[in-house]
This record gives sequence, C-alpha cells and structure tokens, in this order.
Amino acid sequence: MSDTAEIRDEAACGLALQDDVLSDQMKKQKAGHPEILGETLAKFEFFQNGWHPYTRFLDVDKVDLVLRRRRGNLVDYRDVQVKYGKLYEIMAKWEHNLFCTTSWRFFNVKELEGLENRKGLYLAYVLSRDDRYQGDIFIFPIDEFVAAVKSGEDRYKVYISKGHSGHNHWYLRRQGRKFEKLDEPSVFDVSKHYRNFACLG
Repeated sequence: MSDTAEIRDEAACGLALQDDVLSDQMKKQKAGHPEILGETLAKFEFFQNGWHPYTRFLDVDKVDLVLRRRRGNLVDYRDVQVKYGKLYEIMAKWEHNLFCTTSWRFFNVKELEGLENRKGLYLAYVLSRDDRYQGDIFIFPIDEFVAAVKSGEDRYKVYISKGHSGHNHWYLRRQGRKFEKLDEPSVFDVSKHYRNFACLG
C-alpha cells in the first residue's frame, strides 16, 4: 500500500471515530420527543406501583395515559397527563445558595385551559438529568397543579427546584426573578407531591 493510501485510511478511521463520539453525544437529543421519554419513565413508575399503564391512541382530552388496576372484583381507572422536564445543576450564583438542582419549562394557555374543573385527572411531572433518571416524579391532582402554577408571578413559566435540605424538599417558584430566602411569597412547597402515588387511591 502506498503512503498516500495509508494516510487516507488513517484519515478515514479518524473520521469514523469522530462520528462515533459525536453520535454518542447526540443520541439522547435525537432519541425522540422529550414527552415520549417522560411517558416511558412514567409508565415504568406506575407499573412498579401496581398500575397497568396504557397509552391513548389519540391525543384527546389532554390524557396521555390511562391507568388500570384490579382490586378483587373491582377495576379502577385513572386518567393521567404526563409532562417531562430536564434537571440542571448549572444555575445562577444566587440560585446555588438556595437550590442544588432545578428544572424549568413553559406552559401555554391551552395546556392549562379548563383543567381546574377536570376531576379525576392527574398530572405526572417527570424530571431527569441528561445522564440518569433518579426517580424524580411528582403526581398532582390536576386542579392542585394548575392552582400552584397560577400562584406565581410569571404564570406559565414553571420552575421546580430542589432545596439543599437533606429532607428532599422541592419547590415550585412563585417568583421568576432573584430572591434570597424560601418563604411563601417566593416559593410554593410541592414536596408532598413527590412520588405521591398514594393520591391515585
């Protein structure tokens, strides 16, 4: 083989290796819509907690999953909407004083419209870092979630953040701008909704 051919082979191998590295970095971003990832994680969690989750064939009535559970001769059903959010550890300096990780996303008017009156509908909010899921899922009765979101300053930009306390305290921020302490005007404690499968009955 000539020197030129060897150089071409080495260059080709280098490009192939570079493509492999790039594909590893991009795989998760190209793996699918984030909400699909959220639904997959939620299905696993519901199954682990005694429910059989089914995906709606049509995305209507703002229901993503239907849960089914048999108890003796009775069969229970629950309707669930699933939302997914990424957790970030890179935050502003002032945020690091209060929180160890945070997630944020926008909700448009249509997503929340009329949900306060949807009795029997639940929202599963799945949070995950890019490299791992650690069981961070919230289960809200839908009216409680909407009320919490609308209690904030910027009603449709939702931040959920974890405090530094070792007691697994999570907060939905009422204030979008800088604040210095975790009090009622600045945050709404949503810790009771963390892994709250009991609210499904």
